[in-house]
Amino acid sequence: MLALQNPVSQRFERGAGTPTRTPGEEALWRAPANAAAHNLREPDCVALSALGAEALSGRFKSWRGASGRRYIFSVYDWRCCPAYCDAVFLAIAVGRDGQRRILAIADTGAFPEPVVANAAARFAHAGGRVEFHVHLLAASPANRRETIADLAALAPHACRS
Repeated sequence: MLALQNPVSQRFERGAGTPTRTPGEEALWRAPANAAAHNLREPDCVALSALGAEALSGRFKSWRGASGRRYIFSVYDWRCCPAYCDAVFLAIAVGRDGQRRILAIADTGAFPEPVVANAAARFAHAGGRVEFHVHLLAASPANRRETIADLAALAPHACRS
């Protein structure tokens, strides 16, 4: 996965004085302040209306942050989620009624494998269905921090890394 990183953006971040992360930082998940995760109501997490009844409609969700801004996420089963570098990662519990709630939010950073593996180990046996949602459109660390903060405002008890 390191070969897939964008060396230009790495040089820019380092040149701008942005501190670089150590490999273990992405794998850290803080314990929730409260055991109950915040339930999100429709239309906070919805299928993309542009896809309608197409075969791919279940593979994407739109999450609305506290700001009202919408973020497009790819949806994966927890067992087969790819480890994308520099993405916003959500671990999601899916209720029997189809309602989704955020269990954890993370920036996958340069070393995404530990983030995905840690979430799989932590939430796969939590009971019920678990999905991993990945947002690939936040181009910079600052964009990812903003997206995470916006979504975390709706799920204040979700784990963040």
